[in-house]
Amino acid sequence: MIPKTELRYSRVYNQILNPEFGRKDMLKLKRNFSKFEALYKKYIRKILSLIEKHNNKWQRDYIPIYLVAKAKSSFSDPLTIKYRENEKYLLVVLAHELLHNNLRGKWKNPKELHKYMKPILNKIISKLPINLEKELEMFNLSIKRMYK
Repeated sequence: MIPKTELRYSRVYNQILNPEFGRKDMLKLKRNFSKFEALYKKYIRKILSLIEKHNNKWQRDYIPIYLVAKAKSSFSDPLTIKYRENEKYLLVVLAHELLHNNLRGKWKNPKELHKYMKPILNKIISKLPINLEKELEMFNLSIKRMYK
């Protein structure tokens, strides 16, 4: 079964990641993520279905997605998306982090894990009815740099 997802804004969570985050920052964060929210609403079901088709059946029935202003990077548990201006790039990041949530087993080597994930993510992104080629290339390059 495809899990339900929800975009979540949490002032407390943002303050943990960035102690200077305040009420006015929350309004700005929501404004900044508005274009991404539109893409999320349009493509989330397709992304989740493609992940299940090309990897594993979903084990979870609900995945909250936290949107934050600052963090070292986005990460999968709890699924957290760090703001970046390019909303299409954020869609690629979301697909990648959701794929992490769908993986089974333990990977001792993050480089090997991402090597396994890359062709699956590429296939998922290529099947979406939106051109994310440039954003996927940028994302893959950032992963490659991270695990040199």
